[in-house]
Amino acid sequence: MHWGQDEDRPADQEREVVAFLNRRLGTGPALLWTEGEHPGRNPPDAAPTHGAAHWADTLRHHLGRPVEPAPSRPVRRLAAPEDSSLLLFQHHGGSRVHPTGLGTHQGVRLLPGHWLLLPPGCGCDLQCRPGAEPLALRIPTV
Repeated sequence: MHWGQDEDRPADQEREVVAFLNRRLGTGPALLWTEGEHPGRNPPDAAPTHGAAHWADTLRHHLGRPVEPAPSRPVRRLAAPEDSSLLLFQHHGGSRVHPTGLGTHQGVRLLPGHWLLLPPGCGCDLQCRPGAEPLALRIPTV
C-alpha cells in the first residue's frame, strides 16, 4: 500500500493490515505486502488453517464486523457474495490469482507476505505452486 508523506506507516503487520482494510475495504482490487516482510521470504506463522482462524479473529476484533475463513485448499475457485470482499494472504510458496467478475483475465502473482483484496462480489481462480499455502477470508462490506 502506498502511504502518503504525511502518514506514518503502522509499526507491525497486524496494524498495517487493519489500516489497509480500513482504507480499501469495499473497493479494490488492492495489493499489500508489509514493511519488513520481503515478498520472497516465508513468514514464520503456523499452517494456513491456523493462520486463517487467527487472522479472522484479529480482523473481527479490529474491524468490528464478521470475518470468516474461506476454504482455500484444496478449493481452487473462491467466490464472495455481492456484499463481501475476499482477502487472500500467501503464507508459503507462490500462487497465481485470476480474479473473476472484474472483466479482466489478467492474473496476479502472490508471493509470501502478499495480501490481495478483491472487491465485493469478485471471486478468483487459484493456481497454487506445489507447497503453496494461501489463506482466504471473506469480509462483509455492509
